[in-house]
This record gives sequence, structure tokens and C-alpha cells, in this order.
Amino acid sequence: MTNRYYAEDRDEWVHGTVVWTFGWVLAGHTVQDVMWFTAPGPDGYPRRVTGSTVRHYDPAGKTWAIVWFSPAGTTTTLTGRAGDDGGIAQEGTDPRGRPIRWLFTDLTGASFRWLGYVSDDGGATWRLEQEMLARRR
Repeated sequence: MTNRYYAEDRDEWVHGTVVWTFGWVLAGHTVQDVMWFTAPGPDGYPRRVTGSTVRHYDPAGKTWAIVWFSPAGTTTTLTGRAGDDGGIAQEGTDPRGRPIRWLFTDLTGASFRWLGYVSDDGGATWRLEQEMLARRR
């Protein structure tokens, strides 16, 4: 998949690729994914980082409990629900305490779009900080 994200420390958009795999775990009640991001580092050489998300569905509440974690120790928790447009909306806070919203949109049998938003004013306004365009194998 293609990936672009806003590097706040460099004040620029960085473009790269992602290999993103999904699988069922915990007797089919939970989805876990693993992502490998490749993008140019600050020195211009390719940099590769990884992370994983676990999403556990609560049928009574019709919500997903979501935890993203990375080897660097970053952990983010969110709550997911069906989106108004047939996608998936996930909301929580980032490690700095800012509200975040992650959306799966434009879902088809062959592709989807993932959007990551952050709010710097408590949720009054949102700005895009990451976009991934996926093509299924």
C-alpha cells in the first residue's frame, strides 16, 4: 500500500509504502494486524519501522476495543464502531493526549483507504496526519 504522513518535527509530508497483514486471533473473536512501514529517513536513506494493532469486537455494545503498539513502546487505545458511510471509525487519544480519529473508508472487495486525523484543539477541528491507500492481494 502507499502511505503518506505528516512529520511534525520536519514540517513536511513523507511518502512511503506499507505491508499490512491481518489475521484472526483468540478463537476468531479478535483481529490482529502487523504493519511494516518503509519511508525515507531524515538522512534520505530508507527507514523501516513496524507496529501492530489488536481489535476485539464487543457484540453487546457493537464496538471494537482497539490497541496499537510499537516496539518503541508507543501504545494508543481507541474505540471503534461502524461508520456512517459503511466504513469503520476509530477514536481515542494519541500518546500526547490529543484526540485522534482513524477511519477505514472506500471499502471494496479489492481496496480500502485509511485516514488518520488529529485534533490540536480538543476535537473542535481535525487535520489529516496520515493517509494509506491499500490494494488487497
